Amino acid sequence: MSLIAQISDTHIRLPGQLIEGRVDTFAYLSVCIDRINALPQKPELVVASGDLADTGRAEEYRRVKAELERLAMPYCVMPGNHDLRAPMREVFRGTAALPVSGNGHLQYAIELAELRVLCLDTLDQGKEGGWLCIDRLDWLHDELAASRKPAMIFLHHPPFDCGIPGMDAIKLGNPEQLAEVLAEHDHVIGLASGHVHRSAFTQWAGLPACICPSPAHQIHLDMSEHAPLSWTLEAGGFLLHRVKHGGLTTHVVNGPRPVPMPYVQQ
Repeated sequence: MSLIAQISDTHIRLPGQLIEGRVDTFAYLSVCIDRINALPQKPELVVASGDLADTGRAEEYRRVKAELERLAMPYCVMPGNHDLRAPMREVFRGTAALPVSGNGHLQYAIELAELRVLCLDTLDQGKEGGWLCIDRLDWLHDELAASRKPAMIFLHHPPFDCGIPGMDAIKLGNPEQLAEVLAEHDHVIGLASGHVHRSAFTQWAGLPACICPSPAHQIHLDMSEHAPLSWTLEAGGFLLHRVKHGGLTTHVVNGPRPVPMPYVQQ
Protein backbone atom coordinates (compact mmCIF):
# COMPACT_ATOMS: atom_id res chain seq x y z
CA MET A 1 0.00 0.00 0.00
CA SER A 2 1.12 3.55 -0.76
CA LEU A 3 -0.18 6.64 1.00
CA ILE A 4 0.36 10.09 -0.49
CA ALA A 5 -0.72 13.29 1.23
CA GLN A 6 -1.43 16.23 -1.07
CA ILE A 7 -1.43 19.85 0.02
CA SER A 8 -2.04 22.73 -2.35
CA ASP A 9 -2.45 26.49 -2.60
CA THR A 10 -0.67 27.44 0.61
CA HIS A 11 -0.07 31.00 -0.71
CA ILE A 12 2.60 31.81 1.87
CA ARG A 13 3.57 35.45 2.33
CA LEU A 14 6.20 37.10 4.52
CA PRO A 15 5.60 37.44 8.29
CA GLY A 16 2.80 39.88 9.09
CA GLN A 17 1.37 39.83 5.55
CA LEU A 18 -2.17 38.43 5.42
CA ILE A 19 -4.26 37.41 2.41
CA GLU A 20 -7.11 39.92 2.02
CA GLY A 21 -5.85 41.47 5.25
CA ARG A 22 -7.35 38.57 7.22
CA VAL A 23 -5.95 35.15 6.33
CA ASP A 24 -2.71 34.01 7.97
CA THR A 25 -1.85 31.29 5.45
CA PHE A 26 1.32 30.33 7.32
CA ALA A 27 -0.68 29.50 10.46
CA TYR A 28 -3.03 27.29 8.44
CA LEU A 29 -0.07 25.50 6.83
CA SER A 30 1.39 24.83 10.28
CA VAL A 31 -1.88 23.22 11.42
CA CYS A 32 -1.95 21.14 8.23
CA ILE A 33 1.59 19.87 8.78
CA ASP A 34 0.80 18.97 12.38
CA ARG A 35 -2.22 16.99 11.17
CA ILE A 36 -0.21 15.10 8.54
CA ASN A 37 2.49 14.25 11.07
CA ALA A 38 -0.19 12.94 13.45
CA LEU A 39 -1.84 10.58 10.95
CA PRO A 40 -2.03 7.01 12.33
CA GLN A 41 -0.55 5.69 9.08
CA LYS A 42 2.28 7.88 7.81
CA PRO A 43 2.30 8.84 4.10
CA GLU A 44 5.31 7.84 2.03
CA LEU A 45 5.27 11.23 0.38
CA VAL A 46 3.67 14.66 0.63
CA VAL A 47 3.05 16.43 -2.70
CA ALA A 48 2.72 20.22 -2.53
CA SER A 49 0.87 20.81 -5.80
CA GLY A 50 1.49 24.46 -6.52
CA ASP A 51 0.87 28.02 -5.39
CA LEU A 52 3.28 27.48 -2.54
CA ALA A 53 4.08 31.20 -2.42
CA ASP A 54 1.66 34.05 -3.03
CA THR A 55 3.93 36.40 -5.01
CA GLY A 56 6.79 34.07 -5.99
CA ARG A 57 9.50 35.80 -3.96
CA ALA A 58 12.49 33.73 -2.84
CA GLU A 59 11.88 34.86 0.75
CA GLU A 60 8.41 33.31 0.62
CA TYR A 61 9.84 29.99 -0.61
CA ARG A 62 12.41 29.99 2.15
CA ARG A 63 9.57 30.41 4.64
CA VAL A 64 7.59 27.58 2.99
CA LYS A 65 10.65 25.33 2.94
CA ALA A 66 11.42 25.88 6.63
CA GLU A 67 7.87 24.83 7.53
CA LEU A 68 7.74 21.87 5.14
CA GLU A 69 10.95 20.59 6.71
CA ARG A 70 8.86 19.83 9.82
CA LEU A 71 7.15 17.01 7.93
CA ALA A 72 8.04 13.58 9.27
CA MET A 73 8.22 12.16 5.74
CA PRO A 74 9.65 13.18 2.34
CA TYR A 75 7.90 15.90 0.38
CA CYS A 76 8.09 17.38 -3.11
CA VAL A 77 7.04 20.72 -4.58
CA MET A 78 5.68 21.80 -7.95
CA PRO A 79 4.63 25.18 -9.39
CA GLY A 80 1.24 26.83 -9.71
CA ASN A 81 0.22 30.09 -11.34
CA HIS A 82 1.31 32.19 -8.33
CA ASP A 83 4.77 30.59 -8.39
CA LEU A 84 7.91 31.57 -10.27
CA ARG A 85 10.30 28.89 -11.47
CA ALA A 86 13.58 30.73 -10.89
CA PRO A 87 13.03 31.52 -7.17
CA MET A 88 11.64 28.01 -6.59
CA ARG A 89 14.73 26.55 -8.22
CA GLU A 90 16.95 28.83 -6.17
CA VAL A 91 15.45 27.69 -2.85
CA PHE A 92 14.71 24.01 -3.52
CA ARG A 93 17.41 23.06 -6.06
CA GLY A 94 19.63 20.23 -4.90
CA THR A 95 17.03 18.80 -2.50
CA ALA A 96 14.78 15.77 -2.83
CA ALA A 97 11.83 18.17 -2.87
CA LEU A 98 12.63 19.33 -6.42
CA PRO A 99 14.56 16.59 -8.26
CA VAL A 100 15.18 18.48 -11.50
CA SER A 101 18.32 19.69 -13.21
CA GLY A 102 18.90 22.56 -15.61
CA ASN A 103 16.70 25.60 -16.06
CA GLY A 104 13.68 24.09 -17.78
CA HIS A 105 10.28 23.05 -16.55
CA LEU A 106 9.86 21.84 -12.99
CA GLN A 107 8.45 18.37 -13.60
CA TYR A 108 9.77 14.98 -12.56
CA ALA A 109 8.94 11.38 -11.56
CA ILE A 110 9.23 9.84 -8.09
CA GLU A 111 9.36 6.08 -7.58
CA LEU A 112 7.38 4.60 -4.69
CA ALA A 113 6.98 0.94 -3.80
CA GLU A 114 3.69 0.43 -5.63
CA LEU A 115 3.44 3.59 -7.67
CA ARG A 116 5.16 6.15 -9.84
CA VAL A 117 4.26 9.76 -9.01
CA LEU A 118 4.49 12.07 -12.04
CA CYS A 119 4.48 15.80 -11.21
CA LEU A 120 3.59 18.01 -14.19
CA ASP A 121 4.50 21.68 -14.55
CA THR A 122 1.39 23.49 -15.88
CA LEU A 123 2.66 27.00 -15.16
CA ASP A 124 2.13 29.45 -18.03
CA GLN A 125 4.14 32.23 -16.47
CA GLY A 126 2.34 35.55 -16.28
CA LYS A 127 -1.08 33.94 -16.76
CA GLU A 128 -3.60 32.51 -14.30
CA GLY A 129 -4.60 29.60 -16.51
CA GLY A 130 -2.33 26.64 -17.16
CA TRP A 131 -0.73 25.16 -20.26
CA LEU A 132 1.20 22.05 -21.29
CA CYS A 133 3.55 22.73 -24.21
CA ILE A 134 4.69 19.97 -26.54
CA ASP A 135 7.94 19.49 -24.59
CA ARG A 136 6.04 18.83 -21.36
CA LEU A 137 3.56 16.52 -23.07
CA ASP A 138 6.39 14.60 -24.76
CA TRP A 139 8.10 14.23 -21.37
CA LEU A 140 4.91 12.77 -19.91
CA HIS A 141 4.53 10.34 -22.81
CA ASP A 142 8.15 9.19 -22.46
CA GLU A 143 7.85 8.73 -18.69
CA LEU A 144 4.67 6.69 -19.03
CA ALA A 145 6.22 4.60 -21.78
CA ALA A 146 9.29 3.89 -19.66
CA SER A 147 7.47 1.84 -17.00
CA ARG A 148 4.29 -0.19 -16.65
CA LYS A 149 4.09 0.44 -12.91
CA PRO A 150 0.81 2.16 -11.92
CA ALA A 151 1.22 5.92 -12.22
CA MET A 152 -0.58 8.85 -10.63
CA ILE A 153 -0.31 12.31 -12.17
CA PHE A 154 -0.23 15.53 -10.16
CA LEU A 155 -0.72 18.93 -11.80
CA HIS A 156 -1.73 22.33 -10.46
CA HIS A 157 -4.42 23.31 -12.96
CA PRO A 158 -7.35 20.89 -13.30
CA PRO A 159 -8.01 19.77 -16.88
CA PHE A 160 -11.77 19.59 -16.23
CA ASP A 161 -14.52 22.05 -15.28
CA CYS A 162 -15.40 22.25 -11.59
CA GLY A 163 -18.60 24.24 -12.17
CA ILE A 164 -17.38 27.53 -10.69
CA PRO A 165 -17.24 29.80 -13.77
CA GLY A 166 -14.42 32.03 -12.57
CA MET A 167 -12.17 29.04 -11.90
CA ASP A 168 -13.17 27.12 -15.03
CA ALA A 169 -12.01 30.15 -17.05
CA ILE A 170 -8.47 29.65 -15.72
CA LYS A 171 -8.14 25.85 -15.69
CA LEU A 172 -5.64 23.97 -17.89
CA GLY A 173 -5.90 25.58 -21.32
CA ASN A 174 -5.28 22.50 -23.48
CA PRO A 175 -6.83 19.49 -21.74
CA GLU A 176 -7.52 17.70 -25.03
CA GLN A 177 -3.80 17.31 -25.70
CA LEU A 178 -3.26 15.86 -22.24
CA ALA A 179 -6.13 13.43 -22.80
CA GLU A 180 -4.53 12.29 -26.07
CA VAL A 181 -1.33 11.35 -24.25
CA LEU A 182 -3.19 9.54 -21.48
CA ALA A 183 -5.22 7.54 -24.01
CA GLU A 184 -1.99 5.79 -25.05
CA HIS A 185 -1.23 4.53 -21.53
CA ASP A 186 -3.64 2.35 -19.58
CA HIS A 187 -1.63 2.19 -16.34
CA VAL A 188 -2.46 5.71 -15.11
CA ILE A 189 -4.75 5.29 -12.09
CA GLY A 190 -5.76 8.91 -11.51
CA LEU A 191 -5.04 12.63 -11.65
CA ALA A 192 -4.86 15.07 -8.75
CA SER A 193 -4.82 18.85 -9.10
CA GLY A 194 -5.17 22.00 -6.98
CA HIS A 195 -5.83 25.63 -7.94
CA VAL A 196 -9.55 25.75 -7.07
CA HIS A 197 -9.20 25.98 -3.27
CA ARG A 198 -11.83 23.35 -2.54
CA SER A 199 -12.26 19.61 -2.93
CA ALA A 200 -13.95 18.20 -6.00
CA PHE A 201 -14.08 14.77 -7.62
CA THR A 202 -15.01 13.61 -11.11
CA GLN A 203 -14.18 11.23 -13.96
CA TRP A 204 -12.09 12.76 -16.72
CA ALA A 205 -10.54 11.06 -19.76
CA GLY A 206 -11.76 7.79 -18.29
CA LEU A 207 -9.84 8.34 -15.05
CA PRO A 208 -10.70 9.36 -11.51
CA ALA A 209 -9.69 12.99 -11.06
CA CYS A 210 -9.80 15.31 -8.08
CA ILE A 211 -9.00 18.77 -6.77
CA CYS A 212 -7.25 19.38 -3.47
CA PRO A 213 -8.51 22.09 -1.09
CA SER A 214 -6.29 24.77 0.37
CA PRO A 215 -5.28 24.46 4.03
CA ALA A 216 -6.45 28.07 4.43
CA HIS A 217 -9.14 29.98 2.52
CA GLN A 218 -11.53 28.33 0.05
CA ILE A 219 -13.25 29.56 -3.10
CA HIS A 220 -16.97 30.18 -2.54
CA LEU A 221 -19.11 27.47 -4.12
CA ASP A 222 -21.38 29.49 -6.40
CA MET A 223 -22.09 28.02 -9.84
CA SER A 224 -24.12 30.98 -11.12
CA GLU A 225 -23.08 32.06 -14.59
CA HIS A 226 -21.99 35.59 -13.61
CA ALA A 227 -21.04 35.00 -9.97
CA PRO A 228 -17.92 36.95 -8.96
CA LEU A 229 -15.08 34.91 -7.51
CA SER A 230 -15.29 35.10 -3.73
CA TRP A 231 -13.42 33.43 -0.90
CA THR A 232 -14.59 31.90 2.36
CA LEU A 233 -13.17 30.72 5.66
CA GLU A 234 -14.64 27.26 5.34
CA ALA A 235 -12.49 24.59 6.94
CA GLY A 236 -9.41 23.92 4.85
CA GLY A 237 -7.48 20.70 4.62
CA PHE A 238 -5.61 18.27 2.40
CA LEU A 239 -6.11 15.00 0.52
CA LEU A 240 -4.84 11.57 1.44
CA HIS A 241 -4.50 9.23 -1.53
CA ARG A 242 -4.43 5.49 -0.77
CA VAL A 243 -3.14 3.19 -3.50
CA LYS A 244 -3.37 -0.57 -3.09
CA HIS A 245 -3.18 -3.22 -5.82
CA GLY A 246 -3.51 -0.48 -8.43
CA GLY A 247 -6.71 0.93 -6.93
CA LEU A 248 -7.04 4.53 -5.77
CA THR A 249 -9.09 5.82 -2.83
CA THR A 250 -8.92 9.49 -1.80
CA HIS A 251 -9.88 10.94 1.59
CA VAL A 252 -10.50 14.61 2.38
CA VAL A 253 -8.89 15.51 5.71
CA ASN A 254 -10.06 18.77 7.32
CA GLY A 255 -9.15 20.77 10.37
CA PRO A 256 -6.75 20.16 13.26
CA ARG A 257 -5.95 16.78 14.78
CA PRO A 258 -9.14 15.11 16.08
CA VAL A 259 -9.60 13.26 19.36
CA PRO A 260 -10.73 9.67 18.56
CA MET A 261 -13.51 8.44 20.83
CA PRO A 262 -14.13 4.67 20.55
CA TYR A 263 -17.71 3.47 20.48
CA VAL A 264 -18.83 1.97 23.78
CA GLN A 265 -21.52 -0.69 23.71
CA GLN A 266 -24.56 0.16 25.84
